[in-house]
Amino acid sequence: MAIVKMKFVSACTDQEHLNQMLLTGLHSGMLHAVPATNLITEENGGQVISIDNPYQGYVDALKTMARAVGAKLSVLEHPSRTYTASEIEEILKKLNEVLGLDSDAQAQTLSPDDEKALDELSVCGFEKMNACQYLNFGFGRMPKEGFKKLSMYREERFVHHRLNENAQYVWLVYVTSDTYAAKTERIFQSLFFEPIPIPKIDLRARLAQSQAEMDDLYTYCLQQAEIYSLYPYVIVLDSKQVLAGYVREEDVDAYEAAFKGQPVDFRLKDPSQVPQCKCPTLLKNGWFARPFELFVSMYSLPAYDDFDPTMFLAITYCLMFGIMFGDMGQGLVLLIIGLVFEKKGKLFGVIGRCGITSTIFGFLFGSLFGYEDALNPIHQKLFHVREKLFDVLANSNTMTLLLGAVAIGALLILSSMALNIWNRGRHKQWGEMLFSQNGIAGVIFYGFVIAAASGFILKGSSPLLKPVFIILFAGVPLVCFIMKGAFSRRLEGKPMKPDEGWGGYFTENIFEALEILLSFVTNSMSYLRVGGFVLSHAGMMLVVMTLVEMTGKGGIPVLIFGNLFVMVLEGLIVGIQTLRLEYYEMFSRYYTGGGIAYKAFAAAEAE
Repeated sequence: MAIVKMKFVSACTDQEHLNQMLLTGLHSGMLHAVPATNLITEENGGQVISIDNPYQGYVDALKTMARAVGAKLSVLEHPSRTYTASEIEEILKKLNEVLGLDSDAQAQTLSPDDEKALDELSVCGFEKMNACQYLNFGFGRMPKEGFKKLSMYREERFVHHRLNENAQYVWLVYVTSDTYAAKTERIFQSLFFEPIPIPKIDLRARLAQSQAEMDDLYTYCLQQAEIYSLYPYVIVLDSKQVLAGYVREEDVDAYEAAFKGQPVDFRLKDPSQVPQCKCPTLLKNGWFARPFELFVSMYSLPAYDDFDPTMFLAITYCLMFGIMFGDMGQGLVLLIIGLVFEKKGKLFGVIGRCGITSTIFGFLFGSLFGYEDALNPIHQKLFHVREKLFDVLANSNTMTLLLGAVAIGALLILSSMALNIWNRGRHKQWGEMLFSQNGIAGVIFYGFVIAAASGFILKGSSPLLKPVFIILFAGVPLVCFIMKGAFSRRLEGKPMKPDEGWGGYFTENIFEALEILLSFVTNSMSYLRVGGFVLSHAGMMLVVMTLVEMTGKGGIPVLIFGNLFVMVLEGLIVGIQTLRLEYYEMFSRYYTGGGIAYKAFAAAEAE
């Protein structure tokens, strides 16, 4: 588990080479740029380039034009030349005229069948058809029943040609003279003919002639718009143009190499040397933990100088999910689904890892697709037991299961506290490390309570419940909870006396200490759900197996459907409940988050 190391890189050039530097930085795919306003201070006297971006309007106009005529714009590697603003506007005006975007015929929305028929008709040439002085053309669709009746009008002075058809309609074109146009139109109306205007121009031919010019202009405008969009990230220092941001430490050499041949100077700094900027976070984990970055990101990424909790979350999540969803057969199904579809998303990766622990605990519980006795021979041979290692449904094991769940919860709570102590120590937050409910005082208090309760449950009494131990391991930590603020100020070299006075301080903190004591109880009891869902899962499978026995020959479909139903329903519930325990019972003790995601410019454009 790790956070990728970053470097703060400043690229500097003159005004003449600014655009070239910005394009290189944009397309390098390595720079997480920092807005210039974050870098300006009274000492450096930097300025921001404040210029409107006129090219974005041209890009939008070309996109609108392409959508209107059904064209697809392509981005070329390089535009063939540069364009002035007046040239761009003139070309856009010409393209509007050439493509006939002011024509009503082009504004009509056509179905795929309409388009197919129009393609067939285009062979005749739309412009030639519209230019005819004595012939009248009609194009549209007609119900098939009406088309059959056209044979009744063989003597009339018109001809028609079928262009396309589907189950309900026939698309056709008819031709008649101007003299008989009105009568022919009435005949077709009586047969429920639905006319479609014939385009005034051959759009496809004209588009083919204009496509190259549109692509070249689009490439140039898009490139210029990208450059203008980067100006807010440029700080001007003593007539020098500076593009600054964060690059992964391993990519620094490659980033500098991308500017080869350009008059660009570089300055490298450690992120800690730029306190006014927030360094982005990029997580880096191994195969097992990587999918669980999804859950960390959902909560909040860690700050760059913090630690990555992904591995701890992955282990504890899989552990709790596996216990609550303990079925060897269903676990194997989850594992296979996760491995097969892992490339589709991190959630499938989570499912696959949880399938591993579900398989393990399913084996230990002796459950295979709801068959509770199927693994008994293996258990008897491996573990030398009478039936199986642990029978979830046995009444004698219910209390053991619930107490075991609380014990697991206590262990996870203490582990979370230990992580918090370590992390607070790293950041020299001594007050939180020593005196908080999640610090050393909290570990002593909670550990004492758990140890005393365990002895009482196991032996009926506990030697720890003596006044001297209670004072040392419960009373002293309780005083630390109450006096945390005052003791922390003392460690910082400040007076212990709070600004609001001792009266208000004690009133507020005594109630907070009572809340802490209550939270220890409720947090521990929250883990009862781990044992509860073990029983719930076993109970649901018992219902499925009962239905299988009742249905006789139809037992196999019931078994398959029942297992699928339990996997989906129980898997969803267990997954949510486990995530709740991670966020509310563990993350709240040791993790603060607050980081921002590393996002290079090229990655943003690709999305």
